[in-house]
Amino acid sequence: MRTHTRRSGVARIWAAVAALVVVPATLAVSTSSAGAAGSNTLTVKAGEYTYQLKGSPKAGWTEITFENSGVEDHMLAMFKLKPGTTNGQFKKALLSDDQNALEKISAPGGDPNVYGLPAPLSSKASTTTTTKLAAGTYGMACFFPAPDGSPHVAHGMYKVLTVSGKSSATPPTDGVSEVTITDSGITAPPSGVPAHGWVKVTNSATTGRDLTMVKYTSDSATFDQANAYYNEYFSSGKVPEGNAPATLQGGIGGLAPGGVGYFQADLDSSGKYAFVSSNNDADNDPNPLHLDFTGG
Repeated sequence: MRTHTRRSGVARIWAAVAALVVVPATLAVSTSSAGAAGSNTLTVKAGEYTYQLKGSPKAGWTEITFENSGVEDHMLAMFKLKPGTTNGQFKKALLSDDQNALEKISAPGGDPNVYGLPAPLSSKASTTTTTKLAAGTYGMACFFPAPDGSPHVAHGMYKVLTVSGKSSATPPTDGVSEVTITDSGITAPPSGVPAHGWVKVTNSATTGRDLTMVKYTSDSATFDQANAYYNEYFSSGKVPEGNAPATLQGGIGGLAPGGVGYFQADLDSSGKYAFVSSNNDADNDPNPLHLDFTGG
């Protein structure tokens, strides 16, 4: 399964937002649970075709909650831009035929992509991550295809925001179970994934990986069916006929080899799920790793 984001105009990655190259930072999910200190939050509510923002995040560890209140799938890609970049300039770059247009308005000093963001979501789902944001100007955008085949950004789904000041917030450290990604598979605790609680994700692979959680929509649905569905979706730019075999439930986008991330599980005890991890170092990973499991 692949989703679309943008780097030099190229769409890539499966179902994890902004997982374009390896990320050297440790990523974490954070809420008000024990182990988290301070408060520095941003809530992004997605719909057709808008982002509604709540919060004034400061530089440092930032808790980002992504909510999909729409009826279509949505994603949250984010880019570091030159100070003072306007919504109009960001829109022009996103829709330009110039493959380097986005880079021209990006902040100097390296890769403009922001990592550790919430992974894509199906309708009425939500997820939270925490990542370190530097002070500056950022642009967010959704590249999912609309029913007419054009990306959501073409319908106005983009937003510029500013991060200023400094936060003392820290990521949580208590009450976690562990999931590990290797080059050949994904392993979970022998006791299973807890229905509620922190999950620590370690990337022990030799390439950058992401971790997305999906929920199967029926007991008979399989990963191969879900993979084929989403590959067709993003290859054609149109929603395939019939019900989706799985829905996107968020996760973590972008972990470097040796990187660690955390997300908070909130599972239906009768649900059937899968973790999916794609190779962030490849332009296309048509056969990502996956691990099926049931709610704890």
